Amino acid sequence: MNSRAPVILLLIASLWHLSCQRPLTVTDADKALLIHIRELEPYGYVFQNPSKYEKYLKSRDFDGTLELEYEFDAPESEDNSIYLNAVVTISRSRSNATVSQGAEKIGLLYGLKLKGVVQEERKDFYRYGDASSFFVLKKDGLPIGNYFTVREGTKTYSLVVAGVYFDDPELWKELVESKLKKFSAYKP
Repeated sequence: MNSRAPVILLLIASLWHLSCQRPLTVTDADKALLIHIRELEPYGYVFQNPSKYEKYLKSRDFDGTLELEYEFDAPESEDNSIYLNAVVTISRSRSNATVSQGAEKIGLLYGLKLKGVVQEERKDFYRYGDASSFFVLKKDGLPIGNYFTVREGTKTYSLVVAGVYFDDPELWKELVESKLKKFSAYKP
């Protein structure tokens, strides 16, 4: 088999998947689920005009899976260069959610590894839902961010933050738990 064949097949599958997504309107109830940059203000990360660096997306895939996403990407020219990505996915079944969570975790961590970022899982850091994982992201041995993923039934919640990191479980709980409770109660 040609060594580029798997890459080409993955590219084709990704393009097909993207073409089968239908964009939807993001509501205030959707936004309330997602951790956004304003939640980092109590920790000293304040931006004068954060809306120019953020975007909200909502889509439904061909199989009925719903995805909500928030992304904040402040350039390095800002005093606080931060990247924040929160994604909620509602799958059609528990097994689909489990597979989706696992695939996302592998893909993200592999992608970070290509950029020289390694992950350190903290198994007893903070738990939520049916399955959750918390990672400290490190580059050149120094912590640069976190990756957190939760699965609850048919729903998954993931959060990536870079440019700031948390290593205190109580502060992390303070940051995420109110959003996760809304996530638990969310009915699309």
